[in-house]
Amino acid sequence: MTQEWSNTPAKPEIKSINTAYPQNGIWVQIPKETHKITFHVEAENTKSVLFWLIPTGTQTWTERKLIGYDMRENQNDNIFSLTLNIDKPYLNDHLYIQVIGEGKVANDIINLSMN
Repeated sequence: MTQEWSNTPAKPEIKSINTAYPQNGIWVQIPKETHKITFHVEAENTKSVLFWLIPTGTQTWTERKLIGYDMRENQNDNIFSLTLNIDKPYLNDHLYIQVIGEGKVANDIINLSMN
């Protein structure tokens, strides 16, 4: 009997995305006058996480801006974070999160609204 071992790396997987602010439906509600917000991403099989800010609206993907990234520090590290300094009077954007593993990518998106 021959045993086969798979060398296929596991796909990265986002387990959770958290902020200190409440979510109302699909929107994270950020109070006006907020100057910083920190995002925490728990992800498995992930080496690095990219954080993109995309304006709301149609066909805005080309207007995206890479606002930061975080990399795994050791084999047990599965928490990634980014603190966004808000340099405009409002936020009404999408935060697009890409988790990158061994040659594979997964993503998720959360919506940000300043009220």
